Amino acid sequence: MNSILEQDILHVCETNRELKTLAGSTVLITGATGFVGSFLVYTFLYDAQTRGTDIRIVAMVRNEKRARELFGRFEEKGWVRFLVQDVREPMACDEPIDYIIHCASNAGPREYGSDPAGTMATNFLGTLHLLELAREKKTKKFLYVSTIEVYGDTKIEGAIGEHDFGTMDSTNVRSCYPLSKKACETLAVSYWEQYQVPAVIGRLSYLYGPGMKKDDSKVVAQFARDIAGNRNIVMKSRGEQLRSYTYISDAASALLTILAKGTPGEAYNIANPQSRMTIAQMARTLAGLYPRRGLKVVFDLPTETEQKRFSFIHDAVLDTGKLE
Repeated sequence: MNSILEQDILHVCETNRELKTLAGSTVLITGATGFVGSFLVYTFLYDAQTRGTDIRIVAMVRNEKRARELFGRFEEKGWVRFLVQDVREPMACDEPIDYIIHCASNAGPREYGSDPAGTMATNFLGTLHLLELAREKKTKKFLYVSTIEVYGDTKIEGAIGEHDFGTMDSTNVRSCYPLSKKACETLAVSYWEQYQVPAVIGRLSYLYGPGMKKDDSKVVAQFARDIAGNRNIVMKSRGEQLRSYTYISDAASALLTILAKGTPGEAYNIANPQSRMTIAQMARTLAGLYPRRGLKVVFDLPTETEQKRFSFIHDAVLDTGKLE
């Protein structure tokens, strides 16, 4: 494991007070090999290893080989088992489940552009099947991992609160991701209202940190790859969009807090108030970290295919007062 990633995981284990409330529990995590899901799996496993909290993980994955590469060494200790399944299919799980953390989603611009129908199906059907499983298992809490993009284009000056929604064009194919995530939020609170499934929602801002996949198509990952490869950062827009960013360990700790203490039927913004900048500022900051390389930020017009992947949201800065 990357040493920085391990330090971050251990930091969460040492500082998040809510982990101890989950001792002795079985937690099902979907998207367990993804950026957020894998960090949470590692956090639970390392907490079980270092503090003996006896937390058991059911890691729902599509790629069993990848899952065993990441977590296989914990399987023989009984701390993790793998449930190999597509979330778009009804769930089959024999054991009791105390908590569900639903991270699985097509969460990259490349997927939005190439498979918009699959993105919507994965988000909505996956959430429906998991809520049914939570209802069947009578889970203590269902955490839906959502996104800042559900707010749409708010045109709000200042930070966005949990009820400050803007507009989204349903005929814009790029809306496949935020609209389906937003629908899943409504589905989750509907299951709380109708079936008393205690669902809570964590709305993530834009994340970065160790553990991002090498082919991640998000802007921050592309810029980091450019720097690592000693290449100029190529901007496909003016980069004037103001964004909230959050380091992965902070986001994971926030999700654990919401899982333990969040009020069912409610959503919570997750962001770092000290980490707000435009996309262009982020590019220039990264390039400026290595002045001896002489790297530049250059601007290039996007192709039609690239344009389809772009978010239509201009500024997206989150108010985190509720979570705090």
